[in-house]
Amino acid sequence: MREIPQSIEELVEAAFAKAELDDRSRKIVEKRFGLVSDEPATLQELGDAYGVTRERIRQVESQAVADIKEAVAKIAETDALIGFVIDHLAGTGGVRRDNLLMDDLYNLSRTESGEEVFKNKLRFLLQLKDAPRFYKEDDNYYDFWYLQDDTLNVLDSIHSSLLKQLKKTEEFLDILRSIVAPQNMTETVALHYVSISKKIDVGPYGDLGLRDWDEIRPKTVRAKIYLALKKSGKPLHFTEIAAMIKSHAPTVHNELIKDRDKFTLVSRGTYGLKQWS
Repeated sequence: MREIPQSIEELVEAAFAKAELDDRSRKIVEKRFGLVSDEPATLQELGDAYGVTRERIRQVESQAVADIKEAVAKIAETDALIGFVIDHLAGTGGVRRDNLLMDDLYNLSRTESGEEVFKNKLRFLLQLKDAPRFYKEDDNYYDFWYLQDDTLNVLDSIHSSLLKQLKKTEEFLDILRSIVAPQNMTETVALHYVSISKKIDVGPYGDLGLRDWDEIRPKTVRAKIYLALKKSGKPLHFTEIAAMIKSHAPTVHNELIKDRDKFTLVSRGTYGLKQWS
C-alpha cells in the first residue's frame, strides 16, 4: 500500500512562508482551522482573544486564506499531494465521506502531528485547491469529498430511491443492489455513497437501514431485547440477553414477563420470540 509521498506539515509550513503573512494573520488561520490544536477556534473565540469583532476576524481570515491559496498554487509538491488524494478517491468510486477519507489518509502517512491536527492540516490544504471537490454537510448528508460533478446527481438519485423503497421493506442490501445495478456500480462503491447519508445508519449488529428503524437504533429496552433474540435466532436466558444489550438483568426479565405478545417462556429463565412458536 502506497504512503502519502509528501509531508503535510512541510507543505503547510511552505504555504505560510510563501504567503508571507503577518504574525496575527498566521495565528488566526492556524487557530481557526485547527492547525495547532485538535479543535478549530470559533470566530467569537478569536474575536474575544484579539479584542475585535467576529466580522473583523472573518475579514482577516478571508484575506489570509486568499493569500495562502495563491501561494499554494506555486508549490509543485502540493500538486503531487492532490494527485495522490485523487487517485485514492478514484479507487473508492470517486466519493468518500470526509471522516473516512481522513482516516484512510492518516493511515497512509508518516506524520509528526497528532491525528486530529494532521487531519485538519490535510483538510486545509485540500480546500485550497479546486480538486477534489468538497461538499459541506446539510440535512441529508455528512461532509464528503468527490471527483465528478455528476456525483451529486447520482448520490441524490440513490438516496431518494433508497428512502422511498425502504419505507416498504427492510431488505436493505437487496434494494440497494437493485437501485445501483443499472449504473454498473459495485456494492462496495454503492456503500461509499450510502455512508454519506444522515438518514441511513448501521445497527448494533452490523445491519444497514433507516436510522428510525428499531433494528438500527432501538430506543427502548424491549426493542433491544427483541433485536437481540432475533439476531441470535434461538432462545436465550434473560441474563445472557442483559449482557448482550448492556442492561440490568432484572429490568430485562421484567420486560420479558410483561410482553407476552412478543416474548414466550421456553424454560426457566429462558425466553424466545412468540413468532417462533
